[in-house]
Amino acid sequence: MNALIAAYREGLALAGVAVIKGPDGVHIKTVAQDGVLASGESLASGGSLAARWWCRRAAQAEYIADSAMRRFRRARKNSPDECSLACESITRAAERLAVEIRSDADVDAEAMRAIARLDAEIATQMRTGALKSVNQSYRQYRLDASSRGERVKPYAKWLDGYKVKLMREIAANLRHL
Repeated sequence: MNALIAAYREGLALAGVAVIKGPDGVHIKTVAQDGVLASGESLASGGSLAARWWCRRAAQAEYIADSAMRRFRRARKNSPDECSLACESITRAAERLAVEIRSDADVDAEAMRAIARLDAEIATQMRTGALKSVNQSYRQYRLDASSRGERVKPYAKWLDGYKVKLMREIAANLRHL
């Protein structure tokens, strides 16, 4: 399931804005799909992800992060809870810039609905015998892998990879809507 959700996120090509708690305080930064900070830094260097939102374009994420960080810097001296203030700064910046942002939970819920539709469609096609082209693709994969002397994945594992590819394509098509 995690691979399908990751494929959905990857297909949407969303850009993230995150609140990072680190040893030197709370920061607002942009993040890539894989959770790596857009600046190239890693969270492994002592920081932890407190909250994250997604928007459609990297430029929008940069605008939100810059605007939110300016507001956060001004107001942080008067706030006992820097993390909540940073989160509020991000949501207000997005509203002010008229950029739609979605939380991790929102994106995961969308992905789960898409996964359920995909699973239902595959189950329907299995019942009606409409998966012939998929089965032919698996057969060709088996033949090709065998001829190269590679180990062949079982059908269920191969089908999981096929679903991941489909989920990425579904999300990429949604990106253009």
